[in-house]
Amino acid sequence: MIGKFLSLSIFLVVVTGLLLHFNVEVPYFSGWIGHLPGDLILRKGKATIFLPFTTAAIISAGLSILGSMFSSKR
Repeated sequence: MIGKFLSLSIFLVVVTGLLLHFNVEVPYFSGWIGHLPGDLILRKGKATIFLPFTTAAIISAGLSILGSMFSSKR
């Protein structure tokens, strides 16, 4: 069970990284991610720091809900 979970997690991280690297526009997802209240973008000169606090919290809550729905412990 843990092997399947880790394999799926690694796959999702790699796919997400590739989508972000190649700037692929995903409908209904690319427009709001990173632009929520609480997401910080700090720019100073040529440097940019991106801190997506709210986006990370929403994604974490969604994954927790999905994990509890598909959990085998009931």
